Amino acid sequence: MSRKILAIIGGGASGMAAAAEASDYADNDTEIIIYERLPTVGKKLLATGNGRCNIMNKNADIKMYSGDTGQAEAVFKNYTPRDNIEFFEKMGLRFSEEEDGRLYPMSFRAASVLDALRFELANRNIRTVTGCKIEKIEKDKEGFILNGSEKANAVIVAGGGKSAKVQGSDGSCFELLKSLGVKINPTFPSLTGIVIKKKNKALKGIRAKGEILIVDSGRVKASAKGELQYTDYGISGIPAMNVSRAVSEHFALHKKGQILMAVNCMPDFSAEEIFDYIIQRKKSNPSLKCEDLLSGVMPKQLGIAKIEKAGINRSSPLSSVTKSSAAALTEILNSDIFEISGVLGFDHSKVTAGGADLSFFDNETLEAKKLPGLFACGEVLNIDGICGGYNLGWAWSSGRAAGKAAALYLARR
Repeated sequence: MSRKILAIIGGGASGMAAAAEASDYADNDTEIIIYERLPTVGKKLLATGNGRCNIMNKNADIKMYSGDTGQAEAVFKNYTPRDNIEFFEKMGLRFSEEEDGRLYPMSFRAASVLDALRFELANRNIRTVTGCKIEKIEKDKEGFILNGSEKANAVIVAGGGKSAKVQGSDGSCFELLKSLGVKINPTFPSLTGIVIKKKNKALKGIRAKGEILIVDSGRVKASAKGELQYTDYGISGIPAMNVSRAVSEHFALHKKGQILMAVNCMPDFSAEEIFDYIIQRKKSNPSLKCEDLLSGVMPKQLGIAKIEKAGINRSSPLSSVTKSSAAALTEILNSDIFEISGVLGFDHSKVTAGGADLSFFDNETLEAKKLPGLFACGEVLNIDGICGGYNLGWAWSSGRAAGKAAALYLARR
C-alpha cells in the first residue's frame, strides 16, 4: 500500500469530527476517507433540535448519561465542552446560549453547523465517498479490508445506532463490530414518546407543565419535570423523552413486573395545596360548572379529563363537589397513574441506547484492546444522554478522541 489509509465509516457528527481532528495529527503519508451510505454527509445533524441544532451543552456532566459511563469519563475529561467550543470556533462558528447551558449556532440553523464541518473537511482535503455502505470488515496483515476490496490501515466505526434510519443510522455498524469480536449490548430506542394503554385522543396536541415518574415493579426508576405534550398515543415532550429510556429498557430486556407512569399535573403545588385550591374555588364560585374548575391552572380540556376521571360530573356546579370527590381529584392531579404499553420505536427516537461495550475499547483512545487500528465513536458505543445537547456533545468528544488516536497510531507505523 503506497499510502496509509484511515477509513471512517459514517459521515455523521462523530465521523466528521473524527476526520477533522485526525487531520491535525496525521502525517503527510496518511489519507483520510469518510464512507457514507447516504448521498450526502450529515443528514441526521440537520434534523437535530428541530432544525436549530442544540450543538452541545456547556454544563455537560457524566451524570447526564447512561450506559458505560465509567469507561467514557476519560473521553469527556480530555475533550470538554470548552474544548469543543474552541474546535468549532476555529471553523468560524459562533454560539448562542439558552437555558441550562444549551448551546446553538448563532444562526439557529443546523445547516450552519454542517456547513462548518463540510468546509473544514474540504479545506483539509479529506475525501468523502457517499452512497457507499460498508457491509464487511476483514482484518489482514496491513490493516483492514472493507467490502472485500477497499484497503485501510486503520478504521474508525462511526456509523451511529438504529434511530432515525432515514437519516443514516440503520444499525449495521453494530454487526460490523460484532463480526470483529466486539460485544454488543442490547439496543433499544431512547428519547422518544411513551405509549399508554388507556388513551385519551381528545387531549392530542395539548401542552402543559407537569412531572413524570416511571415506576417499575414498585420502584421509581426515572423522573423529569417540564412541559408535557399530550398525544393520541400517550405522552411526549422533553420530560417524557428523558424518562423513556427506563421504559424502553424494561420492554427490551423483558423485565418482569408492572411498569407504570405517574403524572403530576400541578408539580408546583403540594397535595394539600391542590385540595385547598379546589375547596377555595368551590366557596368563591359555587355556581361555576365543574368543567371550569381547573381552567386557571391548566388547559381546560386537560382539566376536564382529570375531573371526569375523578368521577365528577363536568356539568354540575362546584357546590356539588364533596370533600371525598375533592380528595379523589387531588390524588389524580398530584399523581395520575397510567399503565404503559411501550414506547415509540427506533424510527421515532432521537438516540439509541445500548450498543458496543466500552470495556472492549481503551478508555481514552477508543481503540479496540484486542484489535489494534480499530476505533469506534459516537452513538455506536454504549453511551446515551438526555435531551439538551448531551448526545451531540458525546459525538464531538468521542469522535475527536478516536480521530486523534487513529492518526497517531498510523504516524507510528
